[in-house]
Amino acid sequence: MSVDDDLRHYESPMQRPLPASTSQPNQKPSHTRVVRVSAYSVATVLALLMTTATLPPLLADQSDRAVMNAPISLLTAPIAGEMTEVSASIGKRLRMGDSVARIHNGRIDRTTLITLDGKVDELRGSLLAARQKKESDQAYVAALDAEIRRQVEQTVAKLDGEVAEARARVGSADAEGQSTKAVVDRQQAMVDRNTASLDLLRPTQHKLEAARFDKDAETAKLNQKLAELTAVKKSVFVGNQSNSLAVLTQKRRDLAFDAQRLAIEEVQLAASLKAQESLLVAERNRLDSLADAEMRAMNGGMVLSLGVTEGRHVNPGDSVATLVDCEQSFAVGIFSYRQAQELAVGTPVRISAAGNVIPQRGWVSEILPKTSDKTDQQYAVPFPQTERREMYVLVSLDRGSAPEIVESVLPSQTTRRTTPCSVGQWVTITRENGWIPSASVAWKAVASGFSGPEAKAAWGVFASAATNTTARASDLIARGVNGPEAKQAWVLVSNSATRAADTISTTIRELAARVPGRSTSDPVTQPERQHAAENTH
Repeated sequence: MSVDDDLRHYESPMQRPLPASTSQPNQKPSHTRVVRVSAYSVATVLALLMTTATLPPLLADQSDRAVMNAPISLLTAPIAGEMTEVSASIGKRLRMGDSVARIHNGRIDRTTLITLDGKVDELRGSLLAARQKKESDQAYVAALDAEIRRQVEQTVAKLDGEVAEARARVGSADAEGQSTKAVVDRQQAMVDRNTASLDLLRPTQHKLEAARFDKDAETAKLNQKLAELTAVKKSVFVGNQSNSLAVLTQKRRDLAFDAQRLAIEEVQLAASLKAQESLLVAERNRLDSLADAEMRAMNGGMVLSLGVTEGRHVNPGDSVATLVDCEQSFAVGIFSYRQAQELAVGTPVRISAAGNVIPQRGWVSEILPKTSDKTDQQYAVPFPQTERREMYVLVSLDRGSAPEIVESVLPSQTTRRTTPCSVGQWVTITRENGWIPSASVAWKAVASGFSGPEAKAAWGVFASAATNTTARASDLIARGVNGPEAKQAWVLVSNSATRAADTISTTIRELAARVPGRSTSDPVTQPERQHAAENTH
């Protein structure tokens, strides 16, 4: 059955005979026109519903499957212990280096520290004993040196006297031998002259030989004394007279060797003590770091969540706080692959949140085909789940275009922030000058009525797109017309169309303002109306 058949079907009751009246000829065409308009309206609505159910997921310039997100940094407990102080709170902005929490651990195993401390004390005692013993040996050696020096002087003096005495004896023996030789020579001459007997000469000859032996003996003694004197001067003590010096010299040598051994032992003990002290310092620092720890926000940020409270026991690796970098916040939305060219990097978009009519501007910063769990861990909230042939569009916010997106509660209440940087808030991303809305956004606008913020925002987008489209078409046609009269006429037509569109949009907004349930004196109505007018123009 066609639309004309339906119209005839609806017109048949109107063809029945009616009472005579002066308004009957005018009422029948009016009723027919209303039925025709209603039928066309129903068909148009059905066509729009079918179109919005199939095309927007593929070609929509708008997506409400978008969420505010920001990179995070996780602070974990470095040691086990009890939280003694938590200076951060959710929503607090921290500067670089600000303290977040303090941890104290009073149950630390100090066995290694005690062992190292005992070894260090033992090495210090051994080093001190070796040093004192070495100093004692060195003092004893010095005393022995002085004693040996004095005895050597005395021995040298004594030997000098004995050498002089031995030389005198050698001289005496030499003189006696010369005297005896003279007597022998005189007696030998007498024997040769036969004036004396040979028996008189023999005793004198024997006496001369004895004098010569005495001289040799005294010369040998002199040489011995000279040798002893030379040896004493060279610190070589040999003989009975130098026996005490030899004993002292040997004792001095033993003590000197012992002092050298103690010096080597002192160096070894000093090296071991230094190594043990370094280990002791390292162990003490390690225990200090395990006993007390202060957690700081090294890069700054805003506290998104706290996982501990004062007095709670934590283990190493437990999450203490999550910091979000609000300066790097962004919006991530889901669009179809078919919109990849339209949403290229740098494309301007608008981000609007529920209950906030004024959108925030931004631009597409990155397009991702998919993400992983490792990527989601770097951000405050995980990316929304995608379906087949869908992609992620990351939008950077224009900080100077509008204040941060906040979530509003009841219209009578003031807007309030639910999370730092509005992280986790669902938003709607609309491409600048986009004309195909999202089906879900459109249904929300219909459900909320003309007075709802979604409807006003959608109408503002539609009015802005219509005005821009009219202006572009006007420019294109004006360029295609050659005659000046035609150009002037088309400019008049385009201006009239623009004014008509403005009039229609203003009328719809006035009708929306008159809808019951929303007073025109509402403080939120005036800014919304002003912003809608700005979008329309």
